[in-house]
Amino acid sequence: MKKGVFIYGLTDVKSISKPTGVDKKVLAQIHAINAAGLNCKHFYTKRESWVSRTNKKAPWWYFPSFRCFSKVQNFFKKNVKRVFFRLPFGYRLDDPLSRYHKMFDGNDFFYIRRMVMSLNQLLVIRKIRKRNPKAKILYEIPTYPYKKELKKRWVDYPLWWKEQTYMPILHRYVDRIVTVSKDERLFGIPTIQIINGINLDTIHPIKPVPEDGAIHIVAVAILRWWHGYDRLIRGLGEYYASGGKRPIVLHLIGGGPFTTEFTILAKRYGVSDKVIIHGYKTGAELDEIYDHCHLGVISLATEDKDVYIHSTLKSREYLAKGLPTIATGMTDVFIGTDYPYNLELPTDTNSVNIQSVISFYDSIYCTKTRQRVIAEIRAFAEPHIDMNITMEPVIRYLSS
Repeated sequence: MKKGVFIYGLTDVKSISKPTGVDKKVLAQIHAINAAGLNCKHFYTKRESWVSRTNKKAPWWYFPSFRCFSKVQNFFKKNVKRVFFRLPFGYRLDDPLSRYHKMFDGNDFFYIRRMVMSLNQLLVIRKIRKRNPKAKILYEIPTYPYKKELKKRWVDYPLWWKEQTYMPILHRYVDRIVTVSKDERLFGIPTIQIINGINLDTIHPIKPVPEDGAIHIVAVAILRWWHGYDRLIRGLGEYYASGGKRPIVLHLIGGGPFTTEFTILAKRYGVSDKVIIHGYKTGAELDEIYDHCHLGVISLATEDKDVYIHSTLKSREYLAKGLPTIATGMTDVFIGTDYPYNLELPTDTNSVNIQSVISFYDSIYCTKTRQRVIAEIRAFAEPHIDMNITMEPVIRYLSS
């Protein structure tokens, strides 16, 4: 039996009480690889302080006894790490590839999920290749292109410089890039093309609650600029300002740097009562919100990332739940099918036309019960997005 390691993150994905979508994906990928008869273990590194990594005497701002300096202490901890990582030769101390580990020896394959590249990380990958010359090394790039993600803020430009400098060297050590894009080669490396999948056994379909007369729309994500939810909030404001009467409620689930911005935007457009920001939710709390919802928003700002064909994790969760979807751009799993439960909106920066969303809702739920819609979407999901199916190209390569 071939054995290998999946390199990702700071915590065992099996033990995370509030997993992110990426955590769930990694756990499902490892499960799919093992279910195919391979032996794949998750490798992660626990968060380590500057002190434990260097065995040096800690500066005064690391000692918790200085309670009066707690804010200063936290500021230094947070920002010194950020600055250090952005230096040309800086790296994350808690990066799983911050150093070589003994458990890397003797493996038949390595599956590395992309983190922003650093010289230190590149050197560790080189050592993996040197110590395991016959092993297959796969490097997954979850989103490509990612240039705009790293060039949106000026403080991230050093990260883009590092990517431009170090990624072209990766071909010396990596056998395949795993990607959801349609590129046959990335950075000079042949690709294995997949689509994102999900473990359907872990996600239960929506259990509809009694209707309250409103159209409930859900968007689940870490709230960032590239999701384009501002377009939907602006659209709601314009719809009601022009005399719109249909009750619509937008549920934003997930924290993130744009939580405050969306709250302010909803207030500015007079729809604070129509936009509910729930914060991070998981498990039963998340299911309870889903049970009220009729539509799920994938992304409304594809042009901001130069990604026009979606393979997002949230689209998979919506399908598993049985939710019709709204998005700009195309969703990979719908291409070439007659799938009727996705509304493709124009790829621009204009406010969402809420009337088109209402018409989409009516075309579905005025002719079918929610139970039937959920069942049909779930039936579509099972042969298309289950992780055991979407990971087949990777498994074939690792097994050969």
